[in-house]
Amino acid sequence: MKLIPARLSVVKPSIKRNFDIYAMNKTQPVLILSKNTPLKKGSLLFKHYANRIIYIPSEQLQAYKQLITNSLDDILKDESMPEQHKMYAIYVTFTNQLEMLMNNKNISIAKNISKNMTKFVGSILNSSSSISIFLSFIENNIHNIATHMFNVGIYSTMLTKILYPDISSTQLEKVATGYFMHDIGMIKIDKNILQKKDKYTKKEYEEIKKHPVLGAEILEKELKIKDPNIIKIILEHHERKDGSGYPYGKKDINRFARICSMCDIFDAITSKREYKDNPPETTFEALKNNKEFFVDEFGKEFYEAFVLCFKQ
Repeated sequence: MKLIPARLSVVKPSIKRNFDIYAMNKTQPVLILSKNTPLKKGSLLFKHYANRIIYIPSEQLQAYKQLITNSLDDILKDESMPEQHKMYAIYVTFTNQLEMLMNNKNISIAKNISKNMTKFVGSILNSSSSISIFLSFIENNIHNIATHMFNVGIYSTMLTKILYPDISSTQLEKVATGYFMHDIGMIKIDKNILQKKDKYTKKEYEEIKKHPVLGAEILEKELKIKDPNIIKIILEHHERKDGSGYPYGKKDINRFARICSMCDIFDAITSKREYKDNPPETTFEALKNNKEFFVDEFGKEFYEAFVLCFKQ
């Protein structure tokens, strides 16, 4: 049985659960609460494990994620809950919704992601430690499109806040929507191509390159999102200043799309890829080894601000 680490503090007492809860006794997992046993408020078990890591069977992990997603509003209203745990609940909700969006190709889920953007941005604006906390949730040892979209969304939102400290919460919510959904067009790409573990053929890569245009169409036609910055983030995050990018080979690129582009490349460098022979670079290695490229492509201001994200 494979167990996944999780937090008990964000599981509201008395709510029906469809997952078992384990703890570790040295190296051995111990079942402390089966899914048929209610979690009671004020119980010694809840108090003892509230701020500790628990473990969920991997086959039941989706039930854990969905419970948190459904309880997010109550979790955020809980004045007794530490901010870090609330941010963890936001993280679980976002990754859960992104996974459902990409796996089920259900456009209506994107509307929920957009609605939750207010909660995410609010947590960033209201906490000076939010950058380091959200960055700690980044997973580089897992590669799927949903995880990549979350990582890039976090990096890009943090970089935007550092570059433009006076940006309004409304504007930050809008561009963050673009960041987190920058690859939404991938749901229109053949899943056999997306799930391929080897390098893409030239023909397959041409298909992949359609995702910015497909993504912009989804936002405009199906989600009715017309904000020009959001659309340009989707359309232009693979463009390059020398015109060698796609889909249009533009040189004059939207500033928020450039932020997304930089973070997209950084996540690719630091994340596991099935087709890569070498292991991913660490954050330090990526910033050091690719400094010349980042400064040349995005400018010194962007690079130095991005470095600051990891010094918070």
